[in-house]
Amino acid sequence: MRNPPGDRPRDRGVIPIRLARKASVWIRAFAFAAAAAGIDPGREAGAFGPNTEASFRSSFGVLSMGEAHGSPLLVVYFNAFLADRDLDAFRGRVTARYSEGTLDRILADSPDALARRGAVLALGLEGRFGTSNKTLGRALRDPDPGVRSMAEDALWSLWFRADTPENNATLEAVRDLIGLGRLDQAVSQANQLVAAAPSFAEAYNQRALAYYMQGRLAESARDCRETLKRNPVHFGAISGLAKCQLGLNRPREALETLRQALRITPYSEPLREAVKALEAEIGPEGAR
Repeated sequence: MRNPPGDRPRDRGVIPIRLARKASVWIRAFAFAAAAAGIDPGREAGAFGPNTEASFRSSFGVLSMGEAHGSPLLVVYFNAFLADRDLDAFRGRVTARYSEGTLDRILADSPDALARRGAVLALGLEGRFGTSNKTLGRALRDPDPGVRSMAEDALWSLWFRADTPENNATLEAVRDLIGLGRLDQAVSQANQLVAAAPSFAEAYNQRALAYYMQGRLAESARDCRETLKRNPVHFGAISGLAKCQLGLNRPREALETLRQALRITPYSEPLREAVKALEAEIGPEGAR
């Protein structure tokens, strides 16, 4: 239910991302730290400094034809992006060499965390809801914290561009109205969007958020469920559903919802603590 956050602190090993106000360009800026990406600053500065293109030519020379579409080249592109921060160049290099399906496979199967990070970044920029949502959802369970963090942001980007350009623009307008506190207008526009695009999961989620802010918890919970029917990995909607259930004094339902949320984001320590606290509050009947 919650909307994408702005800048927020990240654990070591995570690349901080600030989402663009317009989801069609999902990253406005990266706050880079070489250590956060698990890279030695001196080594990378030498490899991808002013002579980046020469580095690429050298890399191409040692790659086999099979490697040209596999993880090693994607790591080269991702490391270059960390060095030059040129998102358009990264997008162009990746889209010239990789299909969405190949990026999905790298994210799902590569043992190289940097390759998986590069795949997440590329899918956040160019992926489609129908083909990449499940793969990015599974990345929320990735052992690498950088992959998990970037996957969360990539999913928000995917969700906000999952329908037609016109409906995506209406969704952005709904989000803007919520941000301005114009909740009645937000609900009205969301109603129109749901009627026009009944399969658009994020339309229900945004209406759920507006309902929640109005104190209409039962209606918000209903829309969270509708979101999850269409997008089972929507971590915002499932967390929002638990909040509604707690507000409606249904702690056992909330506990089961939080347990389901942990299956989506199992590394979330705040979520794990919330489950423990609610189990303690409910007592023996809540524990498993």
